[in-house]
Amino acid sequence: MGGGGYIPQFRNLNTRQKSFIRGYAVDYSSGGQVPSRFIPAYGEELQKQSAELRNARFTMTVMGAVLPRAENCVQIDKSVRDAWGIPSLNINARYTANEFAMAEDAMHTLDQVCRDAGFEVLAKHSRMVPPGESIHELGTCRMGGDPKTSVLNQWNQSHDVKNLFVVDGSSFVAGGPQNPTLTISALAMRASDYMAEQMRAGNL
Repeated sequence: MGGGGYIPQFRNLNTRQKSFIRGYAVDYSSGGQVPSRFIPAYGEELQKQSAELRNARFTMTVMGAVLPRAENCVQIDKSVRDAWGIPSLNINARYTANEFAMAEDAMHTLDQVCRDAGFEVLAKHSRMVPPGESIHELGTCRMGGDPKTSVLNQWNQSHDVKNLFVVDGSSFVAGGPQNPTLTISALAMRASDYMAEQMRAGNL
């Protein structure tokens, strides 16, 4: 019978412990069939070993923090439009040496964790999926104090349009390894309290 769990970030909590900054979290799951490509056998022997390994599978998936960079941005494409004439988005994003070093550390660390637990490691890799393939949708309306480098102020309020508040994940400057739902909810509640105060004061 399978199960699953979550390991919160443990790297770089107080100091820089490795050759990268920030850290990563881990999802893991157990149970299910080991893919046949990991079993060095064929025919009856493959079936035998597959039966012996049934429900013995254990997998780990790393979720690492990607550093915010000015070059990583979303812009309105000036030439490409969709079927309704709406300009398309031009998304620019790439990983840097920090993310590659983090992935390498995660692979080696988790490999050792599994071996210390008595597991047989059949496969491991440090390849990352392309940006955007596995992601919580965050950013594009950056929060900050300078209207020249940000879209929203500290209350999730637009610098340019005072009665516009953006209370989803758009305000995030960066995404950590954890799920963002509770942070989004907290920021939305905080912005709502501020909005109510401003409306009572006649500022909105």
